[in-house]
Amino acid sequence: MPFRSDVLTFLLVAATLVADAGAQDAGVPVRNAGVPQGISFGVDAGFGRLRRSSSTIDDRSRAIAGSGSVGFGPLGITIGVSRVTIDPASSANRTSSVLTGAAQFTVFGGPLVPLKIIWQAGADRSLTGASGSPWRGWGGLGAVLTIPAAIVSIKPWVAPRVDYIGNRPVTGGRLKTALSAGIDLGLLNGWGVRAGYDSRLGWSDGGTSASGVSIGASYHLR
Repeated sequence: MPFRSDVLTFLLVAATLVADAGAQDAGVPVRNAGVPQGISFGVDAGFGRLRRSSSTIDDRSRAIAGSGSVGFGPLGITIGVSRVTIDPASSANRTSSVLTGAAQFTVFGGPLVPLKIIWQAGADRSLTGASGSPWRGWGGLGAVLTIPAAIVSIKPWVAPRVDYIGNRPVTGGRLKTALSAGIDLGLLNGWGVRAGYDSRLGWSDGGTSASGVSIGASYHLR
């Protein structure tokens, strides 16, 4: 069937990107763009800036992330892996892998309601290092608006949240507020493109503040 070849092509591209990409955090924004119905896959490229209180020059980050989502009714689950490279201003690059998981629940809005309010809780953890590797948990509400059109659906979203930073030296406490936002464009054949922004890409050590953007593609099984 045609859609099977599309899915295989998408998965091969995603696997290649994640394997070949060359950290401190997940490297891509936390997405809270609604509960997916059925099964979907996504690949995102992230670009971040890390501002350190001890330096006047920003570090840079880049990342490739692959994810899979499943949703039925009001509940959805997403699992992803990202490969992150930190490019410090004054030292050698650092690369690591991060595992991410999140659950979403629709607290307001049905199939015929364009505006939905989504509760999300999730966590990510560095796969590089021992049991004391840094990790982050988060929870928050997101607002998603679906704008149908003849050829493409338009879905802007915004999601404030609270992060908890674990196994990492931090300043100002372990609870950090953050905001992510973005827009998804979906085609009738199941393919889509998306872009996102996040005011805090992950955990912070010392006086580091990280923010960044992403651009990606998705495929929704129909």
